[in-house]
Amino acid sequence: MSDLDLAARLRTLRLGAGLTLETLAERSGVSVRGISDIERGKSIHPQPRTLQALMDGLHLDDDGRRWLRAPLLRAPLDAARADFRPPRVSDFVGRSTELARLVRALDHATESPLIVVSGPPGIGKTTLVTEAFGTSADAARRVFVDLGGHGRPSSTALEVLQRVLRQCDSGDPPGTLAAARARWIELSSQERVMVHLDNVSDEDQVRPVMVEGRTSIVATSRRPLAGLDAKRIVLNVLDAEDGARIVERAIPYEQREEGAVAELVSICDGFPLALRVAANRVASRPATSVADLVSRLRSPDRRLALLVAGDVSMSATIAVSYDDLDPDTAAVFRVTAVLDGVTFGPDTVAAALGSDPAIVEQHLETLVDLGLAEPRGADRYRIHDIIRLFALGRLQEDPVAESTARDRLTSWLLSRLLLAASAFVVPGRAPVARPYDDQDEARAWIVDEVDHWWPAFQRAASTGRHDTVLTLTSVLQWFANLWPDWGRWYELDLLAQQSAEATDDDAERSRIAGHLAWAAHIERADHALASHHAHEALSAAERSGASDLIAWGHYHVAWALLEQAEPNGAEAHALAAVTGFEAEDDPVFLHQALGMLGLVLRAQGRRTESVAALRATVEGLVTGLDPVDDRVRYAQALARAELAISLLEAGEPREALDVLDVGLGTLPGDTGTSLALLLRARAVALIALGRSGEALADVERALQSIPVRSLPARLDALQRDLTDLLDVLGGSAQ
Repeated sequence: MSDLDLAARLRTLRLGAGLTLETLAERSGVSVRGISDIERGKSIHPQPRTLQALMDGLHLDDDGRRWLRAPLLRAPLDAARADFRPPRVSDFVGRSTELARLVRALDHATESPLIVVSGPPGIGKTTLVTEAFGTSADAARRVFVDLGGHGRPSSTALEVLQRVLRQCDSGDPPGTLAAARARWIELSSQERVMVHLDNVSDEDQVRPVMVEGRTSIVATSRRPLAGLDAKRIVLNVLDAEDGARIVERAIPYEQREEGAVAELVSICDGFPLALRVAANRVASRPATSVADLVSRLRSPDRRLALLVAGDVSMSATIAVSYDDLDPDTAAVFRVTAVLDGVTFGPDTVAAALGSDPAIVEQHLETLVDLGLAEPRGADRYRIHDIIRLFALGRLQEDPVAESTARDRLTSWLLSRLLLAASAFVVPGRAPVARPYDDQDEARAWIVDEVDHWWPAFQRAASTGRHDTVLTLTSVLQWFANLWPDWGRWYELDLLAQQSAEATDDDAERSRIAGHLAWAAHIERADHALASHHAHEALSAAERSGASDLIAWGHYHVAWALLEQAEPNGAEAHALAAVTGFEAEDDPVFLHQALGMLGLVLRAQGRRTESVAALRATVEGLVTGLDPVDDRVRYAQALARAELAISLLEAGEPREALDVLDVGLGTLPGDTGTSLALLLRARAVALIALGRSGEALADVERALQSIPVRSLPARLDALQRDLTDLLDVLGGSAQ
């Protein structure tokens, strides 16, 4: 068959499917120009990934795929592949550190005979090395060999050496590996040579070229080529500033808007290839703007199909690595598309796939080797958003597999969340028989996996799994006190409120309204909103007739009135809460109610009574409950903080300091703002004792302990207080 046979077959299949060039381009991710070049016979050896994408876009069965590929399978291979050095880009941006390292290594050949530059597809490996070769002051001969193959099988070790020799020697290269290596050793001893081996697939392609002497070899690969002894440069995505510079240098000023440029960089995930494709697409169409393209790219379903410019496609670039995957590894790669968190462990992927975590971990390591995933320390991995979109596209080819994976993942995450959160419930009240044995392990899982379980919780709420939502919300409230800085508790409780309404259960309404009151105080510092929820909790509790919930309703109303500077009205509710929990014979909640009464008494100016109530709270927590339990240590620490404040107001700074020192010693780790509250009180006590230097250290430590991320509203006042103390102490220190 002639070379045009492939062209005719592709055109026949496209027209038979009723597709235009543009429609097939959008379906396959191959550019209109790329498809047109094949159909016109201009591209007679398209890359395998390009042909695969076209067959997928045409939805060909096995017979159709064989028929389309037949001309290529019969076409003779050209053993003497031509290697054309890629040109330097005119607007090379960023990578200053990596570029400097690479140029220095090239200019000091004896120190760095081999440099491996690795990273995910489209990250700019070849561009960086091309720039380094152009920047280097070394007068060595430059050799470039593309081992990607131009749609042919990857090069053998002999072919690599032969292709290197053709660029260094006028004669025909030897026909055996031993002879070719001997000739290469001879040539490289006579002159300085810098070799760029691009698209390396394995170590055996590089080893024959590694010889003693002044030769420098740079291997670019999606794989880390860990079997080679080399200096290594691992590329990652560009930061926002460098990404914007790529776009701004390629697109005329009148076609770009500052906000749209920033969004484009984010959408392209900082990948240089994606940014250049997007920029060239806009620049080649003067009537369009960056904002026009961004508005279309916002849809994840179409993003990769639109990241095409001419014959360059981000999807096709990723497909090179995907096409190398075995079926089991490909299945692992595809299922990562249903994960919500930025990083993940093998157990999460295994849950979505219904597989063994140990086996999944092996496949994830293969994905790392191919540049489709990156290790993030310990057993954590990450897949960049733009690569995960590719995985999602492949997963969505089988809707049943996608739905099954999401259902498996959601169920597993919520089950694990229940086990972890139950570790913080008072023994005998947990809804599961065997929660986590180790609270530190449970805490770590809840915090580390929040970006996975929180979307799963939202899915459960949206799909009417009301019992699951209500159970998890009640259990999580025990942990919420240990992690008040999350910032999403009110949002979670609102979802639970919807489930409580759906069940038409006043007891559930009361519980969730109490949680909402807590979150309104803690996260939003909206005490009027908290008061609204507190009264809802009390009313629903009274309708239900549950005495423990009635006591809790009084507690929340007392708290809301206290925060709204109405301590006299709060007293009756605080006393009702104490009486209710005494009748329930519940020491955990009784101590909490006594603590609230102590705060109310302090606000009324009854300092002696306040100290007595808070002292009873601390002593009850210390003697009546397990001191190694994080919930108890947290409650003890905060109760001591409030007792210390009452002692300070009663003119007892030394005793207040003693109480705070014990509290700091019992506070669980990673409590953020709770630590800041204790340190602020301690600083005030130290100031009263004339120990300003120590007070200054406590204030600085308190400010550092407050999370740097978006703060819950209640922390504004705390931060202002600490800043004011810092100014006062800083002034006195001078």
